[in-house]
Amino acid sequence: MAHITSRQENGIAVLTIENEPRRNAFTHEMTRELERLLLEADRNPAVRCIVITGAGDAAFSSGHDLREMLADRDHASDPQLNAPFLLPASLGTPTIAAVNGYAYAAGFILAISCDLRVCAANASFGAPGAHIGLLPIGWQLSGWALLMARGVARDLLSTGGWLAADEAFRLGFANRLAERGEALGQALEIATAIAGNSAGVLRAIKSGLQTLASKGTDAAANYEWEMGRQLQSHADAAEGINAFLEKRAPNFV
Repeated sequence: MAHITSRQENGIAVLTIENEPRRNAFTHEMTRELERLLLEADRNPAVRCIVITGAGDAAFSSGHDLREMLADRDHASDPQLNAPFLLPASLGTPTIAAVNGYAYAAGFILAISCDLRVCAANASFGAPGAHIGLLPIGWQLSGWALLMARGVARDLLSTGGWLAADEAFRLGFANRLAERGEALGQALEIATAIAGNSAGVLRAIKSGLQTLASKGTDAAANYEWEMGRQLQSHADAAEGINAFLEKRAPNFV
């Protein structure tokens, strides 16, 4: 059965795209399920990081299920129906895409919208819209070029080509490069390090970087000072400093 599974351990929520016979393609129901599970994890104070991956070691996700798309073509270009793929970027909780195989179309959008990307050596990224007569939407145009060289993004979007994992890592689009089958393991290592930090500071870092991307350097600098003043009086600041002086792990609220 095609669905999204969710499990939680040590402050980390792991969401797995389960539709291996269709290369982990998203049905309409899976898209709604992704939204629900992401929002549930973000609202859970015990969750400090969210990791998204695909079942198996061949595909992260090949995108929308094309059989359903033919029956309902509006789904492919409706911003509300596709909003779940962009949701990781707007969550306060840090998100990591453990890209265990190829990530195309909606799967590619989902990888773009995560904060970090860990790629298996066999992973690849592609925006095949030009091949099938569809505009690459959902940050494939507006967001991808902000994460790597704009000329490379233009090339791949225009040709419908694909970006291999090692090249994605070299260009800085992928944060880590793992052996085949090891992307989730490396992503969990990063998630564990993130989960040990102050949740309030992590949310502020994410918000500050979003402010930089959307409003520019001056707005981001103002955000730093304003939020910095707020967080320095938070209990996590006192706990973090005391833990450092006492040479122990902090116990953040």
